[in-house]
Amino acid sequence: MKGGNRVIEIFFNEPIDAAYVYERLQKRLKKQSRPYFLRKHKTNTILITFPQNTEDLIKGILVPTLVQFILLRKEDKWMQSILHTSFFYEEDEQHQIIPIAQSLLRGTRRSVPNQKKIRRSKILVTNALFQYLKDGISFSFESFITFRLKEYYKQLAYVCEIAIDEYKLENEYQNLIENLRQQVLKSDSLIPNVHIVYDGKFTVYDHLLLPLSRERLKEYGKLVENREYIDNELIVPLAAIAPKRIHLYTSTVDLALIVTLQNIFQERVLIHTLQEFSQEKSK
Repeated sequence: MKGGNRVIEIFFNEPIDAAYVYERLQKRLKKQSRPYFLRKHKTNTILITFPQNTEDLIKGILVPTLVQFILLRKEDKWMQSILHTSFFYEEDEQHQIIPIAQSLLRGTRRSVPNQKKIRRSKILVTNALFQYLKDGISFSFESFITFRLKEYYKQLAYVCEIAIDEYKLENEYQNLIENLRQQVLKSDSLIPNVHIVYDGKFTVYDHLLLPLSRERLKEYGKLVENREYIDNELIVPLAAIAPKRIHLYTSTVDLALIVTLQNIFQERVLIHTLQEFSQEKSK
């Protein structure tokens, strides 16, 4: 320490990591009004000389830069490693599972029951860095990862586990959709056109606009060999009926069952407004 200046020194195992952090620190520090001195020592060490108290530098510049580095450059790689070493997934499947894991970490996959147990990566890493940097301002980044990110790394493993379950469920869903789609393509239409009204509940009508009762739909459903599906009241009976056209009257298409219907029947599904069904009936 000279003239009240403080030096922060960070060691990296990989020169490419040091270069990445150095470049981003440069951009952040250029916006500072107070004088600073930033340099790289050899290829894997960053030194920052900053006057007076370093608390503002640590909180406002260093920690956000390192958090960004970990989340953008390391997180996916660490999850790939977990998927490979703990669960034996190869690279092609890793690339399919990691986006699911990321949606869990961001909190955007609300259908998962355990979503609330997952803490934000940014909070975990930020807290760990603040705690770590209280002990000193000269440190090895790899030591920080090894000894202070255990809680965060444990969460990544937990998230990978949930993501794998979701990945398996999605694969099962896609296989089932494809099986039902093939069945529809191979089957003769028992009813040429079907009309479905969704106004909070689904009501099915035949080509003459006569309602099809639940009992009758269930009878049709029994014609489908593989009925292991979440919805046996609508999707499976329709797969058995295999209509050439499905006229769906609804005010929303943002519904899982409607998306599934479109995935199976594709261009056979025509979307209409609820008012159009009233007009159709009055003809």
